[in-house]
Amino acid sequence: MKKTSIFTLLIVLCLAMVSCGGASNSASTDDAAGAINVDQLLADAENLVGDTIEIEGVCSHLCRHGGRKAFVVGSADSVLIRCEAFPLMGEPFPKSTIHQPIRVKGVVCEERIDEAAIQNMIRQYEEAQKAAAEAGEESQAEVESGCATERAAQGQKNLTAFDDRIADYRAKIAVRQEKEGKPYLSFYCLQAISYEILPE
Repeated sequence: MKKTSIFTLLIVLCLAMVSCGGASNSASTDDAAGAINVDQLLADAENLVGDTIEIEGVCSHLCRHGGRKAFVVGSADSVLIRCEAFPLMGEPFPKSTIHQPIRVKGVVCEERIDEAAIQNMIRQYEEAQKAAAEAGEESQAEVESGCATERAAQGQKNLTAFDDRIADYRAKIAVRQEKEGKPYLSFYCLQAISYEILPE
């Protein structure tokens, strides 16, 4: 009987420790103090790949396909980081986040564009153009230009033609190859774990 009582007491104590809300809230407050802005993230992104961080900024845009991508802006419209809502967050960003200051917690990821990635883009583009031709001219124009916010995040804001974007990638890869010995471009994003709309 005594063993059962001690065992029960231990279980109750463990559950109390796990479910204690006070410790969790103070950790969130501490995390908030460690949030960085988009400019800081992009300045040191190469060294942060794989790290879980928090950023703060204004959500300038949500992707039209279910809010899976939220773009958080830094000190200028061209300073952007894409935050992917899936799979870690488990739900899309709601429309209420647009033009709101938000804090996003997530894992920093690097996406590389090299010649193999460019060849894959060309294949996908040709398939999309074929499908768009059957759907009508408006769809074809959308395939041509892509998402304006995504283009801005990649430094291609004014490049709407697919061929111009491919040529831009290749030119930038050549420059980086010569300067750093890296035959690819690096773009960074956050795999979002959670988000919070901040008071204005």
